[in-house]
Amino acid sequence: MQQGGADERSERSRWRLAELGRLLAAAEGYRVLESDGTQVGWLDHVRYERHADRPDEIVVRSRRLLARRRRALPFGVVEEVRPGERTIVLRGAGSA
Repeated sequence: MQQGGADERSERSRWRLAELGRLLAAAEGYRVLESDGTQVGWLDHVRYERHADRPDEIVVRSRRLLARRRRALPFGVVEEVRPGERTIVLRGAGSA
């Protein structure tokens, strides 16, 4: 019976990753925040290389003074996507 529980958790985890990937695919321009609310930038685009159901990386653009900057972050740092707020929240403070 323990094996069934592990399979169910694994299935939920795969579903959650796929759902995050689906939401990110439509999230261009969303604000990207640390979990503590600090703004990191805006989602520029997502990169797919190894997986079809979720991106491998998200590319975040930011502006510091007059310089524009883009940086790639691994998909694993994404905690949640809030479509109603047009916001992406990253896992843990200082993750980016």
